[in-house]
This record gives sequence, structure tokens and C-alpha cells, in this order.
Amino acid sequence: MMTPTLRAARSAALLGALLSTADASAAPPAPNARDTVPLEVPVQDRDAQGGPDAPEQAREAAPKTRGGPVLTLAEVLDSVEKRDPRMKSAELGIRGAEGHARSAKGSYDPVLRGRAVVEPVYRNSILDARVEQPTPLWGLTAWAGYQLGVGRRPFYNTTIDTILDIDDRVGSRDVRSTAGTLSAGLTLPLWKDRAIDRRRANIRQSAMERDRMQELRDAQLLDLEVAAATSYWTWVANGLRLEIEQTLLELAQTRDEALSRRIELGALDPLAGVDNRRLILDREGRVVAAERAFQHAGLQLSLYLRNSSGNPVVPGPERLPARLPEMANPAADNVEAEIDSALERRPDRRARMTLRSQADVELRWAKNQRSPRIELSAWVSRYMGRPLLPDFVRTGAVMALVFEIPIPLRFARGQLDATRAAAEVVAAELRLLDDTISVQIRDGHQALVAAYRRARLANQEVDLTRQLAAAEYRKFQLGAGDLILVNLREVASADAANNEIQAVSDYFVAKAKLEGALGTGVQPVAP
Repeated sequence: MMTPTLRAARSAALLGALLSTADASAAPPAPNARDTVPLEVPVQDRDAQGGPDAPEQAREAAPKTRGGPVLTLAEVLDSVEKRDPRMKSAELGIRGAEGHARSAKGSYDPVLRGRAVVEPVYRNSILDARVEQPTPLWGLTAWAGYQLGVGRRPFYNTTIDTILDIDDRVGSRDVRSTAGTLSAGLTLPLWKDRAIDRRRANIRQSAMERDRMQELRDAQLLDLEVAAATSYWTWVANGLRLEIEQTLLELAQTRDEALSRRIELGALDPLAGVDNRRLILDREGRVVAAERAFQHAGLQLSLYLRNSSGNPVVPGPERLPARLPEMANPAADNVEAEIDSALERRPDRRARMTLRSQADVELRWAKNQRSPRIELSAWVSRYMGRPLLPDFVRTGAVMALVFEIPIPLRFARGQLDATRAAAEVVAAELRLLDDTISVQIRDGHQALVAAYRRARLANQEVDLTRQLAAAEYRKFQLGAGDLILVNLREVASADAANNEIQAVSDYFVAKAKLEGALGTGVQPVAP
């Protein structure tokens, strides 16, 4: 709610400006008389203000002062970027993507595997430990291990050739050894998982996801800037409209005093005073509605305007600018070039492109899964103890070829079909986004031009309705007019001023939306 001192100063300024207009020529002003929205409401002649000195007093009070610094759009945009919790959420999304990327790289961490086997019947015990190191080079895996065994090997177990402690009789000798066996080898996929495997696919996709989350963060900031600018200009427009309604009410209240004096002197019909009090009640209702609209706009703006602690701040009327900024004549010389630039610049589109690249990686992996698994393994082993038999060889080398062919590949084929469908969905959404961006830019230019033209027309309407209201009140003062017509003229003038404020506000809202559609970010506008 505006303070009494501020409201009085504001009203005095408006009254003085309108009084000067009432004495001016009746010729309409040039279309370019002003580009901003003055909060001017038509008033009566100086008799209704209490004396011939009223205009001079109004002019002296014209420089109005507010109780705090003017709230600018730049301040709101800065608050959005630094303190809005939705931006914090977007930052956390980037951190989460970085964590997933780190986790995906962890799939290439070396792995220690081990086992302990006990066969009570044969009194065998086997300890086996191995370190495996997967690599991104063609899916190659390197490993090194150590085996140690104690006991007798069963005659059927030909795979346990690493028993290292054997209690056996060879002739008359007791042969024992406890040194164990070292082994090292490589495993290379020859078909499936050679060009791409799940590890490499996850790493590529997680790196892309981190980039995508950064683009989504920029897109979130762009959307919030547009929403914040819309709330800011709505708040300013509602605040200025509230001042108009308050001034309109004050005109009726001031006139009521003058009418009462004339009724007391018998110079005016008492019904005129009753009618004016009815007008006061009607305008009080308009003020209440305007106050509610201003309160609602302030609450909506507080979602974007926050203090250093991150708490919403509801701006008061003392932070309203004196008037809306000047408009620039919009130009749309090369819309097609702007669309092409926006398609490259828009962060939400870049995020969608990254999503398509992720789908391409997944599709490539799914195609690879239809191939049979053929792996070539080779390893060498070194027996560390003394020979068990005269022909025992300490160092051995082994090569193995392993293959696996699922029949009839329903899992791989079904997975490929699902991946292709997901990739096509992303491509369709990307095409729709391109069309949406084009429509947004074209519509933004048209909305900007329309708002500019509406504001210029409303500007001329304000001047004409102000002159009509002043002339109608003079006729009423001379006894040739009607108070009802005076009220209609005043309300029409106030409505014209409100329409001008709305048109200029719509202009700056359209400007912010166009800048968002172009991907340049909302540019601050000085009041």
C-alpha cells in the first residue's frame, strides 16, 4: 500500500500535469509525442482543487520521491541466477551427472578375484587369486593370478593343473612342493563387444549426460529469466495502475469538498453531491481490485526476487519505477537468419541433440549384441616349486577360443527394436522442437509489433480522453454539463491510461519472450 505522503506527492504531480493539459490547445498531439507511459488522469479545473494556487502547488510537488531504491529488471534476473532454488536443482543435476560419469569410468577399475576350495574326500585345498584389468582397447582384458594347492589331485580333475603341494610317492621318494604357480593372460573379444561394449557405451553416454545436464541448466535459466521478466513487468504495470485508480479516487474525494461548498451556497442541486459520493464508492471498489492485483503480482514476483539467504522478498510500492521504459520500434528484417541462429544457440535444443547422440550410442551397442560372442584367450603360467617329475616343465602356455551363440537371438533383436523406437522418438521430438522454436520466434516478432502499435494508439487515446474530460468538467462548472458525463469522461481517461500501461507492459513481456526464443537471454531494461 502506498504511504500517504507518497500518494499525495504522486497525485499532486498528476493533477498539475493534467491541469496544464486542460488549458492547452484542443489539437491532438503528434503520434511521437512520447514513447513512455505517463500516469496521468484527467482532472477538473483549479476551482475543484481548492483555489487558484493549486496548479502551482501541484507543479512544486511534481518531483516524487519513493521510500527505497527502484527495483530493476537486472536485479531480479541476478537474483534468479544466484539464488533461485530451481537453479540450485539444475546445478545438483550437473553434479549428479558428473558422479555417474565417474561411476562409469569405475567399470575399468582393476578387480581382485579369489576363491578357496576344499575337497575333504581327497584332502585337497586350493587357493586361487587373480587381478583383472579391463581396458577400453577393443574390449581387451588383462589378468594375472596366483594359485596354491595342498593335497592329492583326484584322477578325474584335469582342470586343476595348478596343485602346488602334492603328497605323492614317486618310486621310493616323497615329493613335496609348496611354491605355487604364477599366471598371466589376455582375453580379447573377436566379434561381440569388440567395437563397443556396455562399459564403453556407458562411459560415452555418461559424458554426454553431463553435457546435457549443463545445457538443461542453461535452458532452465533461460526459462526462469523469461518468467521473471514477465512477473516483473506485470508487477510494475499493476503498481502503476493502482496509482491511477488511487488518483481517480482522490479526484472524486477532492471534488466532493468543492461540491459540498457549492451545495451549501445553493448554487448546485444536492443530488449532485449524492451522485458524487456514489462515484467515490465505485472508485473505492476499483482501488480495492487494483490493490489486490498489485499484491498478487508482488507475491508472484517474490518467487524470483530473493534476499541473500534465499528467502522470497515481496517488493512494496516504494520500489516501483516512476514510469515504464521507452519502447524501441521493433524491426524484423531477417527472421529466417534469426531462426537459424536460434537453432544453433538454444540450450534446450542442444540438450535434445545430445540426447539423440546418446540414443545413437545405445543403438550401436544394441546392434552389436546380435553378434555371437567369440573370445580368444591366451595365458602363460610359471610353476615356482621344484619339479615333481623328471619331464615336468615349469613354464606353460595356453591358448583358448570360446564362443557363445544365443538361439534364436530374441533378446538381442527385441532390445534392438526397443532401442530403435526410442531413437526415433528422440528424432521426432527434436523435429517438433525445431518447429516450435521457429513458431516462437515468428510469434514473438508479431507480438512485439502488435504491442508497440497498441501502445502508440493508446498513447493518443490518453491525450484525447484527457482533453475531453477536462472540457466536460468545465462545462459542468459552467452549469452546461452533467456530473454523470464528467464521471464517464474521467473513467474513460483512466481506462485509456490503464490500456496504455498494459500495452507497454505487453511490449516488454513480448520482448523478453522473443529474447528467450532466440536463446540470447533476457536483456535488462533500465527504467
